[in-house]
Amino acid sequence: MINIAIKNKEITNTGFLKPKESLHGAFWSENSLDPEIGELLKQIVSDIMESMEIEAAVKDIVITGSIASYNWHELSDIDLHILFDFTEINEDFELVKRMLDQSRINWNKTHDIVIKDHEVELYFQDSNETHEANGIWSLISESWIKEPERTEPELDLRTTEKKAETIAKAIDHVESLFEEGDTSGAYEYASKIKKKLSKLRSTGLSREGIYSPENMAFKMLRNSKYLEKLSDLKIKSYDSMMSLNEIYVKDYFNNNTDPEHLEFEGKYSLDDLLDPNKDAPWGEVEKEDV
Repeated sequence: MINIAIKNKEITNTGFLKPKESLHGAFWSENSLDPEIGELLKQIVSDIMESMEIEAAVKDIVITGSIASYNWHELSDIDLHILFDFTEINEDFELVKRMLDQSRINWNKTHDIVIKDHEVELYFQDSNETHEANGIWSLISESWIKEPERTEPELDLRTTEKKAETIAKAIDHVESLFEEGDTSGAYEYASKIKKKLSKLRSTGLSREGIYSPENMAFKMLRNSKYLEKLSDLKIKSYDSMMSLNEIYVKDYFNNNTDPEHLEFEGKYSLDDLLDPNKDAPWGEVEKEDV
């Protein structure tokens, strides 16, 4: 069985799951976020929106996750969520979500912004999406949307590990499919896992809260970069499926056993076959108007 952190050797015990007596003192004072940190995070969001040329109106900017609750630890990220209506960018919600997921992954990969020894982790969130968390702080209103509560969790680590291990192995299988060239299979399986993860976490949160085995397994997978790996593989698989690769064209002509096609095999180059202004071996083609 995998250990509590899957592949993250920095975590050697489960103490990071235990709630603290108070919120993180470097971020919170008298139950409010340090104003200087708040302004810095808002500037980061402003720079992101400007660089990506997103015209949708920002509905809110929130901090959530363990850094905004009593179960913070030394490896906690600053989960920074930018909320806006995805349909203001394009009516195709899934297309926008996929584009933003890739942008988020790229930003998190290429930027290493650390505040008070904690890394900023960017998320784009549709403003119509319900977000379950123990604590949610709004940078816009400078107040709690949901004030965190300190509760003593009952941790079912055995179940948590088993759930995380099962999903981690499934994600590794997606990677194998992609490396073997089965991009369609990789995309379909990655999509299935993402749906399962979403349903699994939602069920756990609604039933037992943030310390449910399902939610803790989700956090393990996120901390060990498995969720990033899954998103990356899904996007790469989709891009590969949608791309016209020269090898597919070659395979079509090389592998087709129809005598009508074999008649011209080896007589024309691939460039000639793809040129709309050159004659095809099976007859004249109309020249494009210039």
